[in-house]
This record gives sequence, structure tokens and C-alpha cells, in this order.
Amino acid sequence: MLIDPFDPGWQSALAEQYRSLPQGARLVLLVDGAFVPGMFRELDDRCAAVLLFEALPGCSEATRDVSPFIVEFDPDNRSLEQVLKRCDGYPMVSAIATFESLVELGERLAAWCIVAVDGQRFNFRFPDTRRLPGIFKVLTPAQRAEFVGSAFGWRYMGRDGLWQELSLEICTSCVPVTTRAELNQKQFGQLVEDSEPDEMWVRLTRRGVVSALSPSQRHSILTRALELAAVGQLSNNSKMEWCAVCLTDDKTRDYEALPEMFAQWNHREMERL
Repeated sequence: MLIDPFDPGWQSALAEQYRSLPQGARLVLLVDGAFVPGMFRELDDRCAAVLLFEALPGCSEATRDVSPFIVEFDPDNRSLEQVLKRCDGYPMVSAIATFESLVELGERLAAWCIVAVDGQRFNFRFPDTRRLPGIFKVLTPAQRAEFVGSAFGWRYMGRDGLWQELSLEICTSCVPVTTRAELNQKQFGQLVEDSEPDEMWVRLTRRGVVSALSPSQRHSILTRALELAAVGQLSNNSKMEWCAVCLTDDKTRDYEALPEMFAQWNHREMERL
């Protein structure tokens, strides 16, 4: 699993949110199809899923299978309820409360699937809820408005398996869909830094490192470990060794003890050299 198992009442919380919507609003689920390819095909005819990648040039059937998609939430649709159960443990579900239609929201979000950075184009992984908070943080107020439109609520499944919420500034005017989603180098660099703990875990697993920590605990430990490694100016190899120690030593379950542990570990490493 990439994040902690979902809270057992996560779909019930969606139903409660749905029932509290103001008149004219809808609750739309944004699902990252990359984690369960082709999942949208399992939805029944009552679920008119909008595939965001269909707006991309040359979209193939294989591309459609891994496309993020949006679908209106209906608490009475048992087919949707069963399909959503397959999302458990994956960072792939957001719930957006909005006044836009499904088609309008689809056009808005599709415009952000690919972003330009210094003339290069990148897959903008906002449907991945591990990336979403960092992405939202680096966007300018104007970009956020273009991104969310008339949305007045955006919840996403957090690393701890609980619903988390973006802090939205409610827009009272109609914000047009962006014609060019673009980030500057500073924004891009911040996003690369935000993904470093997950990238480190991938590198460590390739070396055979295992951990008894939950995904959310593991991410918290690696985030702090990498902060300490940056302060200590560790080389890439030393950084990886230090992170491996943090995940395999039971003492690291005490998050507050990491700075002292790092000082001791780094001192031993300096003596060894």
C-alpha cells in the first residue's frame, strides 16, 4: 500500500458531505486511474465518467485506462460504492464540492494535466493525493483560482487514510479555464523537493530495505531524516545510508529523537572516515 488503509467510514463521510451541499452544487470525485488502470470501465451507466486525458492529443485506449477521471458522487449508487472500495490504500481519491457541471470541471482540470516549465512539458500529478497538497501550496493565488474554479470544498485522502482538506479561497466570479498551465523554475524545484521522501523510499526498496512502519509514519520519518541530511550536507550515498537506518531502527519511531540520533550517527560516520 502507498498510504495507510482508509478509515472505515470514509464513504459514509462522503454521503454526509453530499447531503449538506447547498442547492445547485454537486460533489465530484476525482480519481487517479493510474493506480487501478481501467477502473472507470467498471462503473455502471448511471456514472458518466469524464476522462481528463481524453483532452490530450493522440489519446489512446491505453492512455484512457490510466487517465484521471471525475464522476458525480451518488450515495445511492451501490455500483459506485463497490468500485470505490478498490481505492483503499492508494492516494487516488479527492472529493470536490463545486457549482460547475461535470463537463465544465473536466475541462478545467484537464487543462492542468500537463504543465510547461521552461519550454518542457510535464505530467502534473495533482490527482495523486500525495502530491496534491504540495502542488496547491506552490501555485499562485491566480493559478489556484484557475485550478479550482467555483469549487468551495476540496477534500482528499491523506497519507493517514483520513480525509484532509485544502484551504480554498472562495471565488465569487467566474474564472476562465487556463489556456496555458505553466510553472516557473522555483515552483518546479519546490515540487521536486516535496517528492523526495517518496523517491527515497523507492530507492531504498530497490536495495532491499524493509520497514515495519505504516506508510504515513514512514513518510514522516523520511521527511525529517532528509531535512537533517540537508543541514548536515550529506553526500547522496550517506543520505541513503542515514535514511535506511531511520527506517530499520526501532528508535526512530520516536520522531522527536531524530535530531539527537542523527548527531550521534553522523559523528560515528565522521570517525569511521
